[in-house]
Amino acid sequence: MDFTNILNIERLILSSIIFDYEQIFEVSLILKKDDFYLKAHQDIYEVMLNLQEEGLPIDEEFIRNRISRENFNENILLDIVSSKPITEPQAYALELKESSKLRKLEYLSKNIIVNISNEKNSQDIITNIHINIENIENETLQKIPSIKDTIKEIKEDMKKASLNGSKILGQSSGLDALDNIIGAFEDGDLIVIAARPSMGKTSIISTIATQALKDKNGVLIESLEMPRKKIVSRLIASKSGESLTDLKKGLIRNIDNFNEAVDFYENSELIIHDKAYPTILELQNRIKVTLRKNPNIKNIFIDHTGKIQLLGKTREDIEIGHISAMLKKIARDYNIRVFLLQQLNRSLESRENKRPMLSDLKNSGNIEEDADIVLGLYRDAYYKKEKNKPSMFSQGNIEDAEILILKNRDGRVGTAKVSFEGKSARFLNKVENEPTIIEFE
Repeated sequence: MDFTNILNIERLILSSIIFDYEQIFEVSLILKKDDFYLKAHQDIYEVMLNLQEEGLPIDEEFIRNRISRENFNENILLDIVSSKPITEPQAYALELKESSKLRKLEYLSKNIIVNISNEKNSQDIITNIHINIENIENETLQKIPSIKDTIKEIKEDMKKASLNGSKILGQSSGLDALDNIIGAFEDGDLIVIAARPSMGKTSIISTIATQALKDKNGVLIESLEMPRKKIVSRLIASKSGESLTDLKKGLIRNIDNFNEAVDFYENSELIIHDKAYPTILELQNRIKVTLRKNPNIKNIFIDHTGKIQLLGKTREDIEIGHISAMLKKIARDYNIRVFLLQQLNRSLESRENKRPMLSDLKNSGNIEEDADIVLGLYRDAYYKKEKNKPSMFSQGNIEDAEILILKNRDGRVGTAKVSFEGKSARFLNKVENEPTIIEFE
């Protein structure tokens, strides 16, 4: 075993993490602390993992401040920092994992000889060998569920759904007409909500997020455009029915409803980040750290792609495609639902029928391909207002609105007829005995 080469690989991996902290997410899935041969490298890697867990920068200064002084060797850290970082440390991590397994097997073989020389029981030795080999194998091999296990899970889900009134398991939108078409937002889904400005993208967040919190599912809102105070004000207005304008003036029309809404959000598992223009890597890191610290978060809302800072290293549509792919992976890896808000192309405004279509996403990378569900928002009264017909629109009135299901990977598409209340910036169930649904042909 070439230990000089192993130490060089260890330095390259640690150097790459320092130069690009995102690499630790992939490396940590492969390597444990004891996979590193050098004790000093083990200590530095452990500090890196702790910094990642706390959401702190993984850089030279933080490592130096965190590592135990009695274990710290300045020259070793300098050797790491001066090593040329590699762009794909996962391949090196797999190679290091392989050397770690060989090292453990070598130790196991020596231990067998010691046990035999001590005249231990043969069956005990064999049992011990099996256990140790299985432990070494399980460090890299994940158990693949059998077809029998998968069918068992499906039957359990069907049983739960039947006990829940034959409703699809997942997150309700809080809007009956929408649920009647899509059933529910399921774990692992990437849901894109697309609309032109002022159609109600942030308002639909309020409706769906509030329903999730009612169902005791945690919510993370990445508000990249609107400060958290405005988001919380909208949530309170939406749940209480109070006017946003009145709240800004310090006026409350129904104190009981207001207090109930405030109490609801104060005691809910709601987290709001409002740092504007993060890079893709910053956004990914922020989300993953929050999910690790708050395992009950089952719904993430990103408002919106246009406020994510692109690196400009390639075409804009390709970079936006990277965003949707990253969010889809998070939804799958953490078995949660991710809602991505997306502005539609301006060309929509030149059409007579301004209802959104999938083709309006044409310059948005792979968003349409990555999404499990694509919803489009449309309010006819908004365009009538634009044509100077105020009688057709008033912020105090409840108006008709449509949520168009433009894509549904596992079910129907169509149009859910709902209502929109401008003063409280919220979507509501349409006031009818049965929600109206118009299906696409």
